[in-house]
Amino acid sequence: MKSIVQDIRDLCDSEHCCILLMDQEKRKCSILAEAFSGETKLLPMEHYLDSGFYTIAESWEATIAGSNCILAKNAHDMEVVRERNPVWHESLTLAGARNIVLFPLIFKQELMGYIWAINFSADAADTIKETLELTTFILASELYSYRLLDKLHTLSSKDMLTGVMNRNEMNNHVDALVKGTSGQSVGVLFADLNGLKAINDSDGHIAGDTLLRDAAAALCEVFTPKQIFRAGGDEFVVILNDTTEDALADSADKLRAAAQHYEGLNFAIGTAFTADSTNVRIALRTADENMYADKRRYYETHPEQNRRTRKS
Repeated sequence: MKSIVQDIRDLCDSEHCCILLMDQEKRKCSILAEAFSGETKLLPMEHYLDSGFYTIAESWEATIAGSNCILAKNAHDMEVVRERNPVWHESLTLAGARNIVLFPLIFKQELMGYIWAINFSADAADTIKETLELTTFILASELYSYRLLDKLHTLSSKDMLTGVMNRNEMNNHVDALVKGTSGQSVGVLFADLNGLKAINDSDGHIAGDTLLRDAAAALCEVFTPKQIFRAGGDEFVVILNDTTEDALADSADKLRAAAQHYEGLNFAIGTAFTADSTNVRIALRTADENMYADKRRYYETHPEQNRRTRKS
């Protein structure tokens, strides 16, 4: 994408060309790629991407006012931009923009972002407009396909209730470790909810789901979401690459402390360490056994919690 943006900048003979992506759910903007001329004094877009920039980008749709782009090639056209969108015009002026051409990236009625060129060659305005019309269609199509594939991957890899990785993703990760090069250490932590059955029976499954989400939140206080897998039911697995036995034990202590931030949350925890990642399946079995030993100790002192029997 960087080379494509550079080619577009060259075609426009502009000081700056940029592709901006918009995440409407998170209300955030990000830069896919940008290119500058050698003599420009314009700043990179990261300089402007503060918490309020999404609001400015959101206003461009109304500024376009039914057209397919903004093409402000001279002072007169920039005055029109000022009348339609004074806040954006001020930011452009302060940034050093004398003119701008801006196209939305839309495919199947979904707005994914914008592409623009600043301080371009006004003499080539018609050619620039025609080229960007075609370019934006192709870019929008590709971005739409990429975003769709990304959503499909998210659906196939994430647990929808808790937001952590699912069992399918855990199996893929374990397979990759087993097939990889030995020598990398791996720590495994099993965390199973104590008392979930009692919560479901007494307060209903909505309360149980809340407890599962709290469990995931507690795990995310200690680990990154991509290290956490919901193996099924009330069982979570954490896989830590390049760790030590001491760090693994410390993580278990931190998880127990994090659980205290949530009402009714109590984990049965089991850990196992291996210096050879190709033996991760052995570590998984060991951590599972240690977790069930911890769970038995819990139910011995909390018999009212309707102890779950393990299926053979």
